[in-house]
Amino acid sequence: MGFSQETKTFDSKLVGCWRGSEADQQQKGTTKYWVACRFEDGKSTLLFIAIDKKGKVTQMTENGKWWVENGKFHELHNYDGVADVYDYEVVDNSIKFTGVDVMGDKETKYSFFDYKIEED
Repeated sequence: MGFSQETKTFDSKLVGCWRGSEADQQQKGTTKYWVACRFEDGKSTLLFIAIDKKGKVTQMTENGKWWVENGKFHELHNYDGVADVYDYEVVDNSIKFTGVDVMGDKETKYSFFDYKIEED
């Protein structure tokens, strides 16, 4: 009989609201901007604005859950039930995320930085 120890944790350095952007990585010709808020209870909200090369603007809100497991950041999207997995490194007031398994792509080269939004 095997016993599996629960390895999900919440890294307190990732809690709070963060901003970021990327261009041409997930969709060629599209720049994405976001605010990601990760809460202490593992819930998360992402607000996205995407602008394509024709200037079309798309806004989206995603709710989900986040956790750290085996040293990797996991982000579960409620709308599709899929968890993206990233390596991460906290540097000062930023986090570098490097995709390990993003949208089912284990060969991903997707990476980006989140920057802490400081509260007054």
